[in-house]
Amino acid sequence: MRYKVVVGGRGAECYVHLLEDEQRQRLFESDVENDNCEPEVISEIVNKNDIFETDDTFLGPFNNPEHFIIQVYNENDDLIWESKNDHEFEDYIFEFVFEEDKSLIIEDYTKGQFFQYDIELDEEFDPKKLKPIVTEIGERVEIITNFTYNETDLSLFKEYGDYWSKGLTYYLN
Repeated sequence: MRYKVVVGGRGAECYVHLLEDEQRQRLFESDVENDNCEPEVISEIVNKNDIFETDDTFLGPFNNPEHFIIQVYNENDDLIWESKNDHEFEDYIFEFVFEEDKSLIIEDYTKGQFFQYDIELDEEFDPKKLKPIVTEIGERVEIITNFTYNETDLSLFKEYGDYWSKGLTYYLN
């Protein structure tokens, strides 16, 4: 049986730039965390053409039931399960990235459909087998970046959805 798992809500797309001491100091002096530094200046300091130019990006809804909604559809596109705003998963997988690194984390607050998975199962879909992978970025932002189902990583089936920006926040680690 084919299922579509749709993940949406409110969350973030985070762009992480590793920094040298001098870069970190310049950003600190520019008061980047209080949004007093123009994106062009930030790009120059991190030696990139654009503040979003990095290999280290993370996307997903905030790890809080009030912020995410997960919907599961069968092959007829009928909604068969939906998380409620008080839904708690039985288990989580936690990843911690950039905890000790000197870095600039650019959090783009986003809303919409982050991603979806098209999966095929030999059984009826069981929401108890769906487990979120939560990524904590620099001890600042905690988002759901992926899922497993029955211990199978779903990242191979991931397609990105339609989401939009609601504003940027900058963090220095």
